[in-house]
Amino acid sequence: MEKKIVYFGKAGKVNTEETLKLAKETAQELEIQNLVLASTHGHTASKALETFSDTDLRFIVVGTNRESFAKNLLQVLEEKGVPVRFSNEVEYNYPELMRNAFKKLSEGVKVCMDICMVAAEEYLVPEGKEVIAIAGTSPLDFEDGGGADTALVMIPRKSEEFSKLQEKAKRRDVKEIICKPR
Repeated sequence: MEKKIVYFGKAGKVNTEETLKLAKETAQELEIQNLVLASTHGHTASKALETFSDTDLRFIVVGTNRESFAKNLLQVLEEKGVPVRFSNEVEYNYPELMRNAFKKLSEGVKVCMDICMVAAEEYLVPEGKEVIAIAGTSPLDFEDGGGADTALVMIPRKSEEFSKLQEKAKRRDVKEIICKPR
């Protein structure tokens, strides 16, 4: 199988619209119905509302904490039936060694794993079925950070399942890289 991967020359918010467009195209191509996206303040969630409005794609928003998320947007998302969870309100175990390993690929890859664990822990996505995870580069670490610049096709798993999977093929949770910063 041959697939295209988009590598952005620059990380951060500047890639949000293209990342969402690529995720939408891939979801439709692979007939994936569920998307999980990271949105700390609401920028990416707001753009996702626009991008996915003409589809039947279902997306879940995972933020860092409720206090930093735009209150008016939170209300709009809830009215539209978009599940929103905050990682600081969900119990899960994401070992530091794993975080660091995924961060070597990109911060967005690390966050994609994180948000999929949160969505799986909260039963918001069907465990073991492919989803598209969308995340980005933190504005805390990069001047132009924020927004989305990474999208993956992956299998969400609860944190306790990572160490229990015995069959090697079932441990390959990242199925495709759609895009990421270079």
